[in-house]
Amino acid sequence: MENIPQADTLFCDLGVFAGPLIISVVGAGGKTSTLFWLAQQFQQAGRRVLLTTTTHMFLPERCPTLLCRDLRQLPAAVWKMPLQACFSAWLADVGKVRGFAPAMLDALLLEADIDVMLVEADGAHGFALKAPNEHEPCIPYRSSCVIAVTGGQMLGQKVGPENVHRWPLFSRITGATPGVVLDLTMLRRLIQHPQGAFKNAPAGGRRVWLLNQISQNENLPDSAFRPLLAQGDVDAVWMGAVQENPAITRRVVR
Repeated sequence: MENIPQADTLFCDLGVFAGPLIISVVGAGGKTSTLFWLAQQFQQAGRRVLLTTTTHMFLPERCPTLLCRDLRQLPAAVWKMPLQACFSAWLADVGKVRGFAPAMLDALLLEADIDVMLVEADGAHGFALKAPNEHEPCIPYRSSCVIAVTGGQMLGQKVGPENVHRWPLFSRITGATPGVVLDLTMLRRLIQHPQGAFKNAPAGGRRVWLLNQISQNENLPDSAFRPLLAQGDVDAVWMGAVQENPAITRRVVR
């Protein structure tokens, strides 16, 4: 397919391949897969990557993993690894690992010899769509970029409390009612609303909306996203499927 954006150009406008930086991933519909895809891109660019969370996530199976109470107490050799995952505890009752407070990750960025920190900063209980609760998402203040993931495969599907996490909040923000067919207008409201997908995103950081698991043939013209870009709601829109190659098949930028 022509005009597929190259991975090394997705961040070039802000030069964030230079690091050190934090990228936080929020939303629903492929956050963990997005983190591993990002880790691969940064590793290929010669950057050392730390993967962690500010909430709970499933134990990664694709990289070395450490459990520690304070990331700042780890030996310097840890930060020489090309890819390392670190968490504070194993929660056997839920089969997940627990991460760290955003403030600790902010401090680590300043103190440790690290290139890129990838943070799962939200939970969605396996759903493809969500709206954040009062305490969500938990984004480190020093995040250079926040990527809000939405499950693109839900476009054209009926939505309701059975397939959307935090349905009452999602309904209030988007105007969706149980059984309605999800359209792009509803997702745009989720992106634009101050209590929506980019809630708690640091001022001045880059905002990327990722429509994951979306067909290359989906009829979503660039003009449908231009108002979001013009108003500063997002800096870029990515479309694709992060578990496929290429992961991003379309992008719309300012």
